[in-house]
This record gives sequence, C-alpha cells and structure tokens, in this order.
Amino acid sequence: MRLASLSTFLLLTLLSASANAVVTGTVIDVVDGSPIQDARVRVQTTTTPPAVTDAAGAFSIELPGAGSFVVTAVLPYDSAQPLNFITGSTSVSDGDNVVIALDRLPIADQNPYDPSIGIDCATCHFDQFSAWQESRHAGAALNPWVLDLYSGDGTPGGGNGYVFRDTHDPDDTGLCAVCHTPLADAQNPGGEFLDEVTLAGGLDGVNCLACHQMAEVNDNTDALHHLGNTLYRFPEDSSTSLWVWGSLDDVSFGVMRSSYQPGFSDSKFCASCHQYNNPDTGAPGQTTYDEWLASPFSLPGDGFRSCQDCHMPAAAEPGPISSLGGQPIRPAEQRRSHAFIGSTPVTLDWAVDVELDAALVDGELAVQARVANVGAGHAFPTGVSIRNALLVIEARAGGTPLPLLDGPTVPFYGSASGGSAPEDLAGLPGRGYARVLEGRINGTGPTRFPVLFIDAETIQSDTRIAAGQTDVSDYRFDLAGVLAGEIEVEARLLYRRAWRDLAVTKNWTETPSGDPVEVEVERQLLSLALGGPALPIPALSAWGMLLFAALMFIAAATANRRRDPRPRENHR
Repeated sequence: MRLASLSTFLLLTLLSASANAVVTGTVIDVVDGSPIQDARVRVQTTTTPPAVTDAAGAFSIELPGAGSFVVTAVLPYDSAQPLNFITGSTSVSDGDNVVIALDRLPIADQNPYDPSIGIDCATCHFDQFSAWQESRHAGAALNPWVLDLYSGDGTPGGGNGYVFRDTHDPDDTGLCAVCHTPLADAQNPGGEFLDEVTLAGGLDGVNCLACHQMAEVNDNTDALHHLGNTLYRFPEDSSTSLWVWGSLDDVSFGVMRSSYQPGFSDSKFCASCHQYNNPDTGAPGQTTYDEWLASPFSLPGDGFRSCQDCHMPAAAEPGPISSLGGQPIRPAEQRRSHAFIGSTPVTLDWAVDVELDAALVDGELAVQARVANVGAGHAFPTGVSIRNALLVIEARAGGTPLPLLDGPTVPFYGSASGGSAPEDLAGLPGRGYARVLEGRINGTGPTRFPVLFIDAETIQSDTRIAAGQTDVSDYRFDLAGVLAGEIEVEARLLYRRAWRDLAVTKNWTETPSGDPVEVEVERQLLSLALGGPALPIPALSAWGMLLFAALMFIAAATANRRRDPRPRENHR
C-alpha cells in the first residue's frame, strides 16, 4: 500500500511538472503594440515545429523541461507584406506569460552603401569566415580567369585570344559583375564594369553579405541574379551591414538584426547565380537548378538532396554557430560548411562511375564504355560552358595502338587549335561531355562556337550526362595482323575546367585556386589475351605488373572485373 502511494505521488509530480512546463504569451509590433499573426515561436535551438501565433498574436509553447530558456519569435520575411520584422526573444521559465515585441525592418534602403567585408564578420563567425576565405566565392570578383576573359589582365597571358572589352561596345558591361561582385552591382544593376569595381565590399566577391543580404529569391530563375530573380535589401540605418537574413528562425543576438528567410534552405536560392539565360537571346548561361529539378535528388523522400545538402554539408557534431563565448549549442544540421565544396578529385570520383568491357568478335576487338552520373544532382559537367569532360579509349597490341574501325571520337574541344601535345586528344576514340554554345561576337560577324554565354545565341551541342543517367559508347578496333599476344584496353575519364584551346591560348596551367586544369576522374584497364576473356590489370607499379605477368602465365583467366586500384592523386 505504501509503495502504491509512493508511485501515485511520483506520477502526479511528473504530470504536474509536465503541465507547468508551458509558456504563454503574445507577439506584438514594438512600434504600435499591435498583435502579429503567424509569427513563429520556439524555444531557441529546438528543431520541432514552432508554435504559430493567432490573430491576437497569442501563443502557447511547451518547454523542454524545468528551468530557464530563451524563446524567440519572428515573422518569415515576405516582400509583399507591408511590414517585416527581425527576430525577437525573451528569457522564460515554467508557467510564464510573456510579451515579445518585434522591431520593424526599415522600409527604405541605403544607397550608396559601403558594405562590410568578410573579415569584419570573422570576430563572431570565425569558423565560417575561415572556410569561406578558401572558397571560390571569396575570389569571385578578382578571379584571374574571369578577368582574362573580361579585360585581359588577370594573368600574364590574359590578353591573348578572346577579351570581352576588346570586342564589344564600350558601354556594354557584359553583366559579369552581377554575380561576381554583387554588392557593388546591386547598387547599379547591370551597370558595373567588372574591372572597374573599387568598392571594398564588391572586391570581396561573393562574401557573407552577398548572400545574407539577399532577402528573397523569386521563381523567375532564368533571370540573372538581382536583374529579376533576387531582391537585395540594404536597410537604411547607421549600421546597415548588421541587417541580415538566414535560414534559422531563432537567431537572436543583441548586435545583429536577423530576419528569417526560409528560402535559404531551398535549392532555388542557389539558382540566383547558378541559373540564368542571356537576357537578349535566351541562350543558357547556367542551368544547374533546372538540372537539379529534373534529377532524382529533387524528389521528396529519403533520396532528397538540396544544393545545400551537398555543397554546404552539416557539421559532424553539435556546437555554436558563433565563435563568441557563451553562445547556444545547436544541432549539427544547423551548422553548415561555408567552404562551398565544388568539383574536386574526391567529389568527382564520388559523382561519376566508369565501366569498361572488351571482347573478341569476328576477328575484331569490341569495346563498350559506360559513364554513369551516379552521385551529382545535376548534369556532368555543369556550370559555365567552358567546363567539359573527355572519355578517351585506347586499345593496344604489344604497345602499338590499334586502328579504330567504328565508334565515336573525342570532339574538337579535346585539343588546342593545331595542338600536338599529349594533352591534345581530339580525334582519338572516345567521347566528349559538354554544352557548346554558338553565336556572333557582339552580335555581329560570322557565327562561331564555342562562345561564352554573353555572345551565345543558341546551343550548338549538349552531350552532358544528366543526373542518374548513363552514357554508353561502343567501339570496334582492327586486329588485322595481330596473330597472338596480349591486348590492352584503357579508358580514361578526364574533367577539364576550361576548353583545351582556351587554356593554351591564355597560358592557364592551373586554376585560380591552384588546382590542375585537368583532373583524371577515373581510369579503367583491361587485358585481353587472344583466345581468352578480358582481365583487369591490377596495378601499374613495377611489382604489380610483375605479379600480374606471373599470374597470367600460371593461372586461368578470371572473368571478374574490378576498378583499377591505383591511388589517385588528391589535388587539393
């Protein structure tokens, strides 16, 4: 009986604690005290759905337990609303009834505006700044390759070949500054010449505020950034750089003026710079967002992946998002990388798979190669049109190349004009993967290809591999005169960050970030003995080749294929 009474007492105590762990309150406009409907209210750093205020601005929210907590409130930003507000907060304890007053965003914007540069944000967000500083976003405004193409002065060889400003009307900006130095161009939309930008925040490239003062991205994704797709806000205030937007609805810090924009978690947010058409001709510049929409990654379910999921992956463990002491500990999924990971040897290897088969058929060597886009949520390759990839197939007997009887060959962009270096691969058996644009330079003269998007009028060809798709190519090689011995078949998949001819003309030997212009994504090797099945070559080291030769001499052929296990150089 005594035990039953104790159990009843404990149960009632727990129920009482649970009932008391509730906070009620009202969210109001700090200016006139009017209630704010549809504000999101939550206990800071929690991930459960928030409470939402009713027409009277009222809410009720359960606390995680006993003690003191921070409760935040915010109305999602919407440019169509007559008023918008920054996040507000208050400390609460069990059973409190509170009022959370939200400050208004200024309606007017500051122009001219001298925005902060990235290092100004490092005091509070050092980890994010450090990651961004090494990213390609950080160098966007002063990217030597872009300047070579635009004004010819990014590298010593930049004046060679095509230079936009030398071939276009003097008042034509080319629109490069729209995405490469947005904080400058947004104050003079489409009117900034990239090589004449002097604003410090503009020369900082795509820095912290270049994203976090994007208040909204609309559905007009084919428009070029703030020329129809993105709304920048620079609220009129003595500290305009402190007014920011982001993906979290509970950021409340005395210094920052934080607004909640759920679009920051949407792939469409990235479309503002990574999806656009030539505004005059409609020819595509980048279509990465449309490619994602058409991919399996955009479908709801376990396989869903947004742009941010891959290129801004979550942290490995919980922690703060500010480097200042005493900041709230957030779940790992709220702490995102700001390195903006792109195409590296590691990510390329993960995204694309190559398979190779070979057989003797009617006195000829038949080869099939399959290149599958298994891991990218967009086409391979994607982005600006100068990026391309090559599949090179080589068949040798006794070290001598076998003549190709039938099958595709590497297209023109595999070689520099008149080139005969080992890297000049046009005409060899293989495939090319690229979108080639064609048009007239400055809208006059003969039609040429390839051209940049600003001169493009249409697509000359598009052989890129869509997400989840496989490119299959077949080849036949002549075995005339080959009576016996071993035949080797090799497939190499190469990713090139620029057309071969462009790189040679501009004397580009490495990318602006110090990476190689060409990356070997994968290599497959097969050995075929006349009269026997194809065998994988296990390694190219001296000991590996010796072992393989011994095995070929003493063992029966194996039909099991496997990828060449040689370690790839990691060009980081």
